[in-house]
Formats: sequence, structure tokens, C-alpha cells
Amino acid sequence: MKKIVAILLLLVGSGAFAQPTSGDIIMVELDSADTLMAFAAPVPSLEAVIISAFKTGDATAIATYFGDNVDLSILGKANLYSKSQAEQVLQHFYTDHKPKAFSIMHKGTAKSSKYFIGELISIADKKYRVTINSKLEGGKNSITSLTIEAN
Repeated sequence: MKKIVAILLLLVGSGAFAQPTSGDIIMVELDSADTLMAFAAPVPSLEAVIISAFKTGDATAIATYFGDNVDLSILGKANLYSKSQAEQVLQHFYTDHKPKAFSIMHKGTAKSSKYFIGELISIADKKYRVTINSKLEGGKNSITSLTIEAN
């Protein structure tokens, strides 16, 4: 009797691992890389990231575009920082000066460089002039310098 119960438990237990025959995953072969790109999420531009991040005070989003070293000048305190240090300094600025609005006033390009000049307005209604310089490195724009000064 014990043998019959053991065999039944074995059969019932192995049935739990069986895969259903209907609803199987169907693998689709893609025609080309263009078809694959149709499913990829669009990569936001540097300008779009800057606008969004400065409006919300998101230092991490801006730091994703920092180069290995960033010339950072915030309210008169200037230094050359590593990417992670620059992110922390920028986050500290946002902690003391929570943003309410940001807009780009002027932008331009020169060879492999881009620059943006914007105005940041804090919730205390203080205005700051923001200047960002970036350089195309390895197919990606990297922020090389960022200046925030009282306007």
C-alpha cells in the first residue's frame, strides 16, 4: 500500500511541473535592426534632460551627462570635481535652493561642443543664471562645465 501511495504522489508531483500545450511563447524573427529599434525607447536629448532635471532639482539625471571631471562653479565657489563629487555639490545646491522653474534662454553649438544658458527660479523667487558647456565624446554629449550664479 505504501508503494502505491508513493507512486501516486510521484505522478501527481511530476504533473505540477508539466507545461501547458496552449499559450506557448512564440519566438518572432525580426527582419532587421530597424525593426528592433522600433521597440526601443527613445533616448532623450541633452537639452530635454537639462530642462527636466533643473525644473525638478534632479542632480542624478544631470550627473549622468557629466564627464569624468567637471568644472563646477556654484555661487562663486569653483573647483574641478569628479563626476560623483559634482553630483553631490549640485544636490547640495538643490537642497538649499529648491527650484520652481527653469528655462533655456540661449543655446548654441560649435564643432563638437554645445552650450546652454538658462534661468533657474527657486521657490524663494531668487533667479540664477545657469551656463552649461558640453562636448561630444564617444558619441555622447558630456557636460564639461556647469556654472550657477545669482542673476
